[in-house]
Amino acid sequence: MKKLTIALILSIFIHILFLLNYNVPKEENSAQNQNKEKNIASNIRMVKLKAAPAVEQKEVLASPKVEEPFKKVEKIKPQPKREVVKKAKKTVTKPTTSQQVQPTFTHPLPKEKPKTPLEKEQEKLKKETLSDFLATPELDRNMLDTITQSYLELYGEEYNSFNKVQKVFLQKNLRDIGRITQKYLRYPSLAARLRQDGTNIVEFMLYPNGDISDLRLTSSSHSTSLDENTLETIRIAYKDYPRPKEPTKIKIYVNYFLY
Repeated sequence: MKKLTIALILSIFIHILFLLNYNVPKEENSAQNQNKEKNIASNIRMVKLKAAPAVEQKEVLASPKVEEPFKKVEKIKPQPKREVVKKAKKTVTKPTTSQQVQPTFTHPLPKEKPKTPLEKEQEKLKKETLSDFLATPELDRNMLDTITQSYLELYGEEYNSFNKVQKVFLQKNLRDIGRITQKYLRYPSLAARLRQDGTNIVEFMLYPNGDISDLRLTSSSHSTSLDENTLETIRIAYKDYPRPKEPTKIKIYVNYFLY
């Protein structure tokens, strides 16, 4: 019994020692852990993070977005000031007295050429008016000269269809028209060499302004050179013909004779 009690006491004593040894390291371990935490906290407090400057952050953020190369900015030159244009003042012109300039020398006037009888007769005809023609009585054919009568015979019955103004003009001017035509007439050299002669009859319309129209031959001389020469002569001589008051048909004959 004694041995059992002793053994029981020893076992109890050993358990107490074991419990004492187990609590101590726990306390030491907890103390060590607390010290480590304090050291870590102290180390954490001592470390200070420095923030990067704002410029560097902007460059880092903006750098991937830059695609175009850097461009130089040209300086803008200041423009010169514009001059203000002043409005011109209105000037009132003063009335000036006009002076007549008299020539210091004079040239003698050219002398007028003496007029031919034909020109004088044409001037008389120009001065005549329509009333003068109407006032002039129509003459009987028998009272006219033979040359005028021979020209009027070329008209035949057509002469009666003319009015009084036309008839008076023909009676007074047919002889002059034939005479002016003969003045411009030249004998064709070919017809002269071939000894050709004859008479042709030509007619045309004569107007108040001196023009002519419808020039043609109504009777041939049977010579082409003589007929063509007659038409060409009328185209030259008509400018000297007396002018009627109304358009009038003219009929004359042209003679070609070899001596």
